[in-house]
Amino acid sequence: MSDEGGSTNTIDLLLGGVVEPARPVRQRDITRARSSAYIVHGNFRELAGLCENISESGLIVADTATPATDVENEVYRRVHNYVSSLYSYNEQIRNALDNCLDVSVGKEIFLPTAADKSTPLYVQRGAFLWGLRNDFQHGDYWCLSVTQEQTDSETTRYHLRFNKLDFEPTPSGDADSAGRYLAHAPDSAYEYPLPYFGSFHRNLFTEFEAAFESWCERHRK
Repeated sequence: MSDEGGSTNTIDLLLGGVVEPARPVRQRDITRARSSAYIVHGNFRELAGLCENISESGLIVADTATPATDVENEVYRRVHNYVSSLYSYNEQIRNALDNCLDVSVGKEIFLPTAADKSTPLYVQRGAFLWGLRNDFQHGDYWCLSVTQEQTDSETTRYHLRFNKLDFEPTPSGDADSAGRYLAHAPDSAYEYPLPYFGSFHRNLFTEFEAAFESWCERHRK
């Protein structure tokens, strides 16, 4: 808790303040959220395993003998798995909150408007990852490309790049519809998405996961 009596817990901040649940948090909802978090962590480890250091350079390292198309497809597969599992985790959190609060908790709680800078950083930075998940679901992820950067006799290094003009996070697929998904970081942060993933997961996701556990401990049955 803060010195002024206002909570610094990320769930409280997400809800706009300390909200007393109308019903205790159900153990089954906590268990499902933990299972979803486990899957997110596993998918992140798989994605990070492709890189020298996902949080810094984000360079993908592959055996020189591996065809570039295989490398590209494997990167897309692991990105897809991570952003999809993250979306599912957020849905588990939203459902858990919805089940114990008298107010309806809609999906928009995880997609703040461009003008809303008061929401937790987890939600602001997570909007881009939600948009990538939608791009995989609704389009053909042309916004991502894998480009060769360095090669030697044993390994080839690649970068994952993001093209804003081909980003289609909504079924309409126009540039204007992408606004809320890209509003909370400068364009330069998205250019090479893998360090963005690394920073988000190792800092914001782990903090959010702990905040949810702490919030549940206060309100569990």
